[in-house]
Amino acid sequence: MKETNLISILSAYNNLDKDSFDSYLNYHGTKIKNSELKDLQVFVDHLKGLSKSIALFDKYFIGYSIPQIGKEFDLLRMDQETIVNIELKRNSTEEAIAAQLQRNKYYLGFLNKTINCYTYVADYKKLYILDPANILQEVSLRQLIRELVSQKVKRIPNLDSYFNPANYLVSPFNSTQEFVKRKYFLTKQQEEIKNDVLKQLSSPKHSILAIKGNAGTGKTLLTYDIANEVLNTKEILVVHCGYLNDGQILLRDNFAWDIIPVKVVMHQDLSKYHLIIVDEAQRIYTSQLNHLISQVKKLSNNIIFSYDGQQTLRKGEINNNAAEKIEQELTSNPYELTNKIRTNKEVASFIQCLFSKKRSLEKYKYDNIELNYFDNYEEAKAYLKQLRDEDWKVINYTPSTVNALPYEAHNLEIESDNAHTVIGQEFNNVVAVIDGHFYYKSGYLSTRNYKNNPYYHPTKMLFQIVSRTRLKLGIVVIKNQEILARCLEILNQK
Repeated sequence: MKETNLISILSAYNNLDKDSFDSYLNYHGTKIKNSELKDLQVFVDHLKGLSKSIALFDKYFIGYSIPQIGKEFDLLRMDQETIVNIELKRNSTEEAIAAQLQRNKYYLGFLNKTINCYTYVADYKKLYILDPANILQEVSLRQLIRELVSQKVKRIPNLDSYFNPANYLVSPFNSTQEFVKRKYFLTKQQEEIKNDVLKQLSSPKHSILAIKGNAGTGKTLLTYDIANEVLNTKEILVVHCGYLNDGQILLRDNFAWDIIPVKVVMHQDLSKYHLIIVDEAQRIYTSQLNHLISQVKKLSNNIIFSYDGQQTLRKGEINNNAAEKIEQELTSNPYELTNKIRTNKEVASFIQCLFSKKRSLEKYKYDNIELNYFDNYEEAKAYLKQLRDEDWKVINYTPSTVNALPYEAHNLEIESDNAHTVIGQEFNNVVAVIDGHFYYKSGYLSTRNYKNNPYYHPTKMLFQIVSRTRLKLGIVVIKNQEILARCLEILNQK
């Protein structure tokens, strides 16, 4: 995205044909609606009436959106010490204005600059600011002019470099303290689902609800945020379909959450709970699911199933098809999260193309993918240990309890986490190993030549591992030219 002059953008809007104007916006990397351009015109005309300085209108980022997060700002102007953010509204309530500016202040706060967040309401030609105490105040445009004039703005070649998406991706499990303190904001889609779910839960009748979404869509944060909200006034129970992780144990032991593994749910008294949440419900046994459904109907309490149908790890879970059975029991349509907010676009594209040769290759720089090849397990394992020391998260394949499997030869003994223990968690930099047993069958990634059939599906475990990353993904290929060739084919599309 390039900085632009506000007068220049409006001149182009008012004088160029649509194709030329769209091309001009594309050159600047700017997206702005016609209605927003009209509000911008009112704002610029108001400023022009008070100041003749052309520099006042220069070097703005219009409609900038933080990568992965999707948080958008109407106008941003930065120098080394300060950020001025201006939101444009046709009309709005003071409550809505204050809420938006608080969000903006939060997202901009990680840049360690003095932040001034304004909203200009075009219908009334009024300007509002959020003061240091987060109180909304109406101010004169002259105050804004003084701040803009005092800025010593210079060209910023890459605004994205100022924003680290990891700062905003709060996980209930890996950033538990920040989660409990509510140091996060939901996306617009998450907020809409949350409000509708809370409305359903307030009904006198029992509710059987579902929140589903693929890896990286913010399903876990939304589910636990709803739990946190309800917990203020009502009793809740979280049932996790897997091993309890450190974050869940912290919520249970330090913050008085009722969280249990699903294996003990059949012996749990459910009568005192207003809400039961079943996390990673795609892994639930049919008998456990039937028990929960029958109890909710009998006790007239509420239940939310949170799941991702792709995150199954063994043949039995695939065949059970818990998602389909859950959706037959729902009291309203399932809520589906569709926007990826955890995994950046290049990593998501790489993962999709790795698992399916039928996916169209996309041209990215792929700066966040690291690929290394080894011809033996010993040297690969030594390299994994080195990466672990460099703060990469090396996730083991889940070992078998019956027969030793080939992938256990590259598992790290010093690493306690495996594909099962990291379910629902996220890490900045993740490493995954692909050995010689992987190949493409009818265009899709699969495995072969196991002496003993693995209880847990290796391809499913690999997907679980790679989908835990937030920023960077490391792939270590061991003696597999076919997989290496596919990785290089993806990465060389520049």
